[in-house]
Amino acid sequence: MKILGINGSQRKEGNSYFLLKSALGGARGEDDSLIETELLQLADFEIKPCDAHYSGLHKFENWGCGKKPYKCILKDDFEKVFQKMIEADGIILIAPLCYPVPAKLVALMERLMAIVYFAKKADKNYVWSLTGKPFGAIATSYEDSTVLVLKILRKFGFIARMYLVREAKNKVFSVDAKGGVEKNPKSLEEAKKLGSLVARTLIKRKERAKKKGGGQK
Repeated sequence: MKILGINGSQRKEGNSYFLLKSALGGARGEDDSLIETELLQLADFEIKPCDAHYSGLHKFENWGCGKKPYKCILKDDFEKVFQKMIEADGIILIAPLCYPVPAKLVALMERLMAIVYFAKKADKNYVWSLTGKPFGAIATSYEDSTVLVLKILRKFGFIARMYLVREAKNKVFSVDAKGGVEKNPKSLEEAKKLGSLVARTLIKRKERAKKKGGGQK
């Protein structure tokens, strides 16, 4: 099973990078024979803003991503990133505070949401490829509150129909890494815990599926 870590920061080796590495390390620590990870840097990709390719002020008309095969028609690296998200079994997303999150990450979220919204509007039987994937969110900032960033990331995970990982008592768990790695070294352990939760969710699902399959036999 594969967990994809997405670094939404334009700084490729800043706090976000090290926190995400810790999260992915925590995921592999659950069972490295079952869990593999990949770290993707959005800074390496060209992601243009959504152009809202749909029509109709008073009546919706299907075109752009709202028309089969329900793909974004802009030409850049979006499809490469989206495909990696599709192929992954779980996703961890990190973003720094950046008015409120980096523009490239906003563009990625916009375009993903356009596809799922307009494709579903055009075809009630459309199956969204990210549905149910375990999702973890990490927000970091050097000195200001990360509350708004976490709110945006968690809302994205929810609207994208992924499963926000939970700890005891079914409480959604995400990481507030205010202060970054140097000022708040405990955030690395929190990130590691998040990665473990994502991996554990996948492992439990695999175990349940195995038991269910065995029972049917």
